[in-house]
Amino acid sequence: MTKLSTLFLGGFIALASLSPAIAEQVTIATDATFPPFESVDANGKLVGYDIDLMSAVCKAAELDCNIIAAAWDGMIPGLTAGKYDALISQLTVTDARRKIMAFSDIYSHPTFRFVAKKGANLDISPDGLAGKIIAVQTGTPMDAFVTKTFPKATIKRYDGGSAPYLELTAGRADLHMSYEAQITHAFLNGDNAETFELVGPQYTGKDAPEFGEGVAIAINRRNADLLAKINAGLAKIRENGELAAIDAKYFGKN
Repeated sequence: MTKLSTLFLGGFIALASLSPAIAEQVTIATDATFPPFESVDANGKLVGYDIDLMSAVCKAAELDCNIIAAAWDGMIPGLTAGKYDALISQLTVTDARRKIMAFSDIYSHPTFRFVAKKGANLDISPDGLAGKIIAVQTGTPMDAFVTKTFPKATIKRYDGGSAPYLELTAGRADLHMSYEAQITHAFLNGDNAETFELVGPQYTGKDAPEFGEGVAIAINRRNADLLAKINAGLAKIRENGELAAIDAKYFGKN
């Protein structure tokens, strides 16, 4: 039987159910400028790998989730201030980030690469990139890595994930660094492949701490219950093959 309590609302007596509890909506923010992981389609709908993954996790965990687009530079402050309950936007797990937010179990281990114009014959070394212009999204692992590793280069930083590509194609930048999968599936999947190419080595978290341990969902540190539910949902879609199906949908079986 459902327990009832008496509430006084503006002089009126009402009966309120104490159990089962009504699930509150979980607000999840994403930076929708980073296809194929997250973007907005022609109908104004959020689409992408992370959107599908988060939707699947919420369904498996029986969470009422509202995924919304947010500006990249306001996402982490919004999470810590309680404006958002969680973030999904290819967030890499680093020691610095662990100090201000909690993370779900890791769901992918990305590689990072540079992209540049074909025939540029760039020497990807601190001296080789001296004087070159590297475009990156601000506040990302790529920003931290190039800032530390290539001090003689000029680093141009942009709020959105798509802006560095505009600088590259316009000739205002010599290189851009991002997730290899993002470059391949969002930039080199059309006419750009005739003019641009991946250059330099692949980088992972094993090569530089700036690239972190892997990618995970960020959760407000004060919400241990939500963290447990998201991890349970993530484990469920990993076990039932749904995560593998999402991987294959966007990046192929390999």
